[in-house]
Amino acid sequence: MLPKRLSAAGLEEVYDRLAETLDALPEERRPLFLAKLSLALANLAEDPAEVMAALAAAARDLE
Repeated sequence: MLPKRLSAAGLEEVYDRLAETLDALPEERRPLFLAKLSLALANLAEDPAEVMAALAAAARDLE
């Protein structure tokens, strides 16, 4: 499990902005945007292991 660093309200704010941004993009550009966002957020982490854990958590239970 990942550590929780955002409050529920903060997480909801981020989720809403992400949804709005994705909705505003053409569908074919969304994967590129998500890749760029992922790398930008990974750059904010101090430990690559935290990024790897987040990748694994995000990949779980997608079906």
